[in-house]
Amino acid sequence: MLDALASWLQSTSLSHAIVSVTWVWPVAEIVHFIGLALVLGIAGLFDARLMGFFRHLPVRAVHELMPYAIGGFLLNLLTGLIFFVGHPEQYVHNRAWWFKVACLALAGVNALVFERILSVRTLPLGPGDDTPAAAKVIGAISLAAWLGVLFWGRMLPFIGDAY
Repeated sequence: MLDALASWLQSTSLSHAIVSVTWVWPVAEIVHFIGLALVLGIAGLFDARLMGFFRHLPVRAVHELMPYAIGGFLLNLLTGLIFFVGHPEQYVHNRAWWFKVACLALAGVNALVFERILSVRTLPLGPGDDTPAAAKVIGAISLAAWLGVLFWGRMLPFIGDAY
């Protein structure tokens, strides 16, 4: 089924345009890097605050930067789709890509748990306040998941077809 999807995507005019227009791929790489910097920079700072670092910062103040991290994620989603549509065969059988997707899913579920369950208790914490143990765990999982996304994304060209 994945092979059929990859073959179909490769046959589309959009896929042909992505790989034949010389500037599309490098521009997408640059935008992807900017998005990643936004996500890791802001989410990483928030995760560090949840884990008990940077206690001089109010939790809510750091959390208010999250729309920029979401913007970075959306940039990465868009450029990631460009990469996938351009060369789907490089991804559908690549173990690194599936690990990257798993890390993205973990980061998403983790963020949902924070927003639905822990944010009410955690966001009001001010400068100097320590975060609860559950928030520290959420921060550590998030940081590990985003570093996993970074690691496995970087490993994509080195691992290649692994299945």
